[in-house]
Order: sequence, then C-alpha cells, then structure tokens
Amino acid sequence: MIKKFITAIVLALSAPCMAQTTLNTFFPGTSEGITYHLPDTEIHITVEANCITQTPGEFSSYAERFLHIKSVISQASSRWEITGIDSYCDGVPCKEKAFTVQLGNNTSSNISLNNRGIIQAINTDVPEKTIHCNSATRENRSKKNDASQYMTEEMLTATSTAKMAELTAKEIYAIRESKLAITRVQAENMPNDGAAISILLQELDKQEKALTEMFIGRTDTTYHTYSYTIKHDEVCDTAKAVLFRISHKLGVVDKENLAGEPVYYNIKNLKSVTPPVVDEKTKKKAIKPEGICYNIPGRAKFDIYTRTKTFVEKEIAVAQFGVVEVLSKNLFSKSNNTAKVLFDTATGGVVSIKRD
Repeated sequence: MIKKFITAIVLALSAPCMAQTTLNTFFPGTSEGITYHLPDTEIHITVEANCITQTPGEFSSYAERFLHIKSVISQASSRWEITGIDSYCDGVPCKEKAFTVQLGNNTSSNISLNNRGIIQAINTDVPEKTIHCNSATRENRSKKNDASQYMTEEMLTATSTAKMAELTAKEIYAIRESKLAITRVQAENMPNDGAAISILLQELDKQEKALTEMFIGRTDTTYHTYSYTIKHDEVCDTAKAVLFRISHKLGVVDKENLAGEPVYYNIKNLKSVTPPVVDEKTKKKAIKPEGICYNIPGRAKFDIYTRTKTFVEKEIAVAQFGVVEVLSKNLFSKSNNTAKVLFDTATGGVVSIKRD
C-alpha cells in the first residue's frame, strides 16, 4: 500500500517518461524510480431530501368547538421533497496514465503522491482539502413532546373523549393566562431574575404547544442525506441520464424504480482542449519528451435537474476530456532554482508553479 506521501530526496529526469500498466510501490533508496499515476475524474453527488409527516391530533374533531380553530390536520399523510443537491469532483488512478521517473543525481526534488498513487506535489507541501461527507443516509427527527405529562389527573380520568378534550382546552387557556400575567408583571411570586423568567416562559410555551397539538395535529420533518457517484468510466458526453428517482410517497428510490420521478444529469464536453492528431508513422518516429507528465483537463457543462427544477448547473474540469503534456526536466534543475509544483488530484492539472 502506498503511503500518503512518498518522498524521494534525489530525482533525475535524464530518462524519458515511460508509460506503465501497473503501479509499483517505490521505496526510497532503490534505483528503480518513482511510479505515479495521473487521474481520471469522477463526480460525487450529495442529495438532501426531507420527509414531511403530518399526524392528526387525538381531539381534532373538537378543535373548533373548544379552541375555535378550524384549520387542523384531519388525516395522516407524508410527502417527500428534494431540498438540495451538491457535487464535487475527485480523481481515481488511470491505468493507462502511469509513469515512472528514474532516480539519479542531476536534480533534487521531493515528489508527493496521495494514498491512491496520484501525483499531488513536487517540492512543496500539499494544502489540506475540504472533507466531503459520503456517509450513508442520515436521519434527524425533532423530539416529540409527550402531551400526557402535562395532563392533570382529572383530564386523564375523564369518562369520555369529549370531556377530556374540554378539560385539555381549559388547561391550554390557563397556560395562556399564566403567560399573559407574567408578561404583564402581574403574577404572584414571580422571580426577579430575567433569565429565570425566560426559562419559565419557554416551559409554558412547550406545555401549550404539546397540548394544542392534541387538537390541531403534529407536523414532523425528517432530514435524509444520500450519496451517489458518477464513476470515471461513466463520465462522458451524455444527456438526460437518470441519476435516481424521487417519489413523493416513497422518497429517494433507485433509478430503475419507476414509482418515482426521474432526476437527470447531463455531461457536455465543451471541447476546450483539442487533442493532437498524430498518424502512426509520426508516432513511431516521435521522441518521448523528458519531464513530469500532467493533464491539461477539458471543460464540461454539468447539470442535475428534474422536469420542473434545476439543482446543479455549472462547468467542471474533466481529465478524460483533456490531453497529457510534460513539464520539462529543466524546471527541476539545481542550477535553475528547483520549481515547486502543485497538482489537482481530481484532474491531474497543474494548480501552480513557483520557484524558490
């Protein structure tokens, strides 16, 4: 397993970059060299969805009679909706873009590879990257406030639902009167401490809300997060590909489940980089350049959308839509002030080149 950072104290670029098909782990002190990969780009997607559940109150039929409230939840229901979609790009080693740098004494450089063997820096530290959450579905539900703990013995032992509803309504009115008395500074034994008054009012609000929900019903929202990946071999010119589906009743479902409405994505190659045209005869005569190979990534327009709404619409850099070029070995010559190079591990492109 390649460690997060592989450092070579001495690096010679006197031999040309030779493409390999496998990654050979490099141990400092050997003469074989350092083998590194350029990446292919894949797209990671995070989907946030809410499930809104409505539950009727136990006394819903008495809401208008005792509390004069007409608008109540009369039947149980649930509805799913997408609240947001975000995406970012990452790199995976491309087997066809592996290169070995031979060791020697002509130059002095430190090469850093990430834990996948992708080149990330030469002669410089790699800045910390934002950690993206790719965890499985997570759910957060607000804690339900049990109304029974605020009901008196008389309320709980009532002989009918109508009588229980009536007594509960009277308790709600009593709580409201207490709150009003406190705010008007008319309550007896009222604490002088402002913080204590605030805590008291919050507790009364909690009691009123719990008892009132027994009449008007309760609405809960559950938050879910899902992760998807468009693999490197799927990142190509494509239009209206189904990423997943969303059902208002079932929630986020697999793209093969026709019970949901499709959520599409487009990847359009903007052809910002034109690959060189080389015939076989020229290819055989060509001298392979010496240096560090890197990608010039191409640009693509990336969209995620439904029939009625667009969630993501942006341009992204894609290694597969670009070409491979070479940084001259002269950049790393001791007599030429060794260059510091930072690479994008998602695309293989050069982020910056600096000199000491």
